[in-house]
Amino acid sequence: MLYGVCLLSVVPLRAEPRESSEQVSQLVFGDSFSVLELNDQRAYVELTFDGYRGWVDRKQIIMIDNRDYFMLTRSKPLYSVDFVSQILIRDLRIGLERRVNVPFGSRFFSNEYVVGDFMVRAKNVLLSTELAFSEKNLMKYVNLFLNAPYQWGGKTVFATDCSGFVQSIFKLFGVGLLRDASMQVTQGKQVDSLQEAKAGDLAFFVSDKAKVVHVGILLSPTRIVHASAWVRIDDIDAKGIIRKEDGLYSHKLFQIRRYFH
Repeated sequence: MLYGVCLLSVVPLRAEPRESSEQVSQLVFGDSFSVLELNDQRAYVELTFDGYRGWVDRKQIIMIDNRDYFMLTRSKPLYSVDFVSQILIRDLRIGLERRVNVPFGSRFFSNEYVVGDFMVRAKNVLLSTELAFSEKNLMKYVNLFLNAPYQWGGKTVFATDCSGFVQSIFKLFGVGLLRDASMQVTQGKQVDSLQEAKAGDLAFFVSDKAKVVHVGILLSPTRIVHASAWVRIDDIDAKGIIRKEDGLYSHKLFQIRRYFH
């Protein structure tokens, strides 16, 4: 088995092995993966964190051996918790050093380490281990994402889709959510009604065909933060999300699930 790691800020993960194919997700700095297939230009990978698969440009990833992969995947994760952090990466083969700006939630092994042929220096980066859930910490991370534009397949503070947004926040609390809303609804424990919901519960929404198509984080039984056009806070009731701009329902409520408490 071949393995790899992402040492760029963010890399598109595509449905098909071509540049014009849709972005289905992303690799964020520090993400590790197994390589399932290779061609001259692309690699078909499976992310270690959530098992999601897609095609990446081979020039945008670093191949690593079993030992480095074991180090990255068996160590307790450290995540960057600022909106953006600047790090240094040195290519030990040629001595070339470059600066990389990495987003919130990037994964590190320590503040300085070697992986493959590269040294990662993040001495001034604020890193955090998995935190216990609290409403205070939830709002701290939510505020970093507010007003980030919606992007299909995105999962960073620069741009994100609905499920990427909740996945990126929940991993800081030690919850390994799957990638898509239709997958995330299979996790956690169902909450019987909106009135019983607590901050940190996820609310799922369905299309007219009863397919789960949207997810957001409840801040209370009446308020939700979600990525729709941009990351925003709206009102919610038993029918669904109520847009602040016009008072109309934008999403139909399907189910509430709990991952904490």
